[in-house]
Amino acid sequence: MSNYFIQTYTWNPWHNLAVEKYLSTQIKKGDVILYLWQNERTVVIGRNQNAIRECRAQLLEEEGGCLARRTTGGGAVYHDLGNLCFTFLASPEVYNLEKQLQVIQAACRRFGVETQFSGRNDIITEDGFKFSGNAFSKTSQCSIQHGTIMVNVDVSQLGRYLTPSKDKMKAKGVKSVQSRVCNLKDLNPEVTTDAMRQALKESFEEVYGSFEELNTKILDNSQVEDTYELYSSWEWKFGKSPECETSYSRRFDWGELEVYLKLNAMHISEIMVFSDMLDVELPGLIEQLLTGKRYDMEDVDLEKELPDCTEERKERLYEVVKWLRELRD
Repeated sequence: MSNYFIQTYTWNPWHNLAVEKYLSTQIKKGDVILYLWQNERTVVIGRNQNAIRECRAQLLEEEGGCLARRTTGGGAVYHDLGNLCFTFLASPEVYNLEKQLQVIQAACRRFGVETQFSGRNDIITEDGFKFSGNAFSKTSQCSIQHGTIMVNVDVSQLGRYLTPSKDKMKAKGVKSVQSRVCNLKDLNPEVTTDAMRQALKESFEEVYGSFEELNTKILDNSQVEDTYELYSSWEWKFGKSPECETSYSRRFDWGELEVYLKLNAMHISEIMVFSDMLDVELPGLIEQLLTGKRYDMEDVDLEKELPDCTEERKERLYEVVKWLRELRD
């Protein structure tokens, strides 16, 4: 049996999740790895969640943040540098959730914080406040538990990014569960993310025994790079979202417009447009233009797809596309 410890100081969620994926492929029989990492201004959604129902992705990206989709289940969470992420990777025969939780609890106890594991995959304080959410996955080679530890997260951003703005959205997919949350720093001002890193490292040795600390140079490889490219792609972040329906309406100078969209993998599979405008052919052109396109409209090319339109119609189509693109959040 071999125990390993590794931690990174890169704040990019796609890279950090790619590292986790790579480490899972390196597990051999009897191996256990504790991996510590952090993300800056990030919303991470579960594998089976609908991106546009769970967060204001456009606002997040406009403000320099990242949307990431993990390979495990569970709900959406907000990460900043006041949050510390941990991952236990183990070969199936030595994977032990109780033992892994002992590491987290022992680390918290070093700061005088007593904790317990709840039935919803959360670690909570004695007063019932959640500071750690956990998710799980497994293959024949590796079982994974990963989670968060809220040390000093800016909780004002939770509602800003995690609350969906589309009240008309009818979406499939796993919903996030809201919980009462707290930061460990509120319980003990001496808790910092660096201090918690050290506490987890010491607790890992206390529970598992001696370990080898891995050099992060092993992460500079094509497998991590390829997985990064996948995890940062639009297809992975948005295209994996389950089917959903939504509708919008707006009055333009040239008429009232109602648009009903059915989305599949964040592409417009069906669209119906209703309007009181005098140009009776324009609704049909909108449907023709947008069917099959991405929900963010980034693959819409008016010049290429509707070259024979009059300039007046093109101008109105540009208005509609611009409006729908800005409505993503």
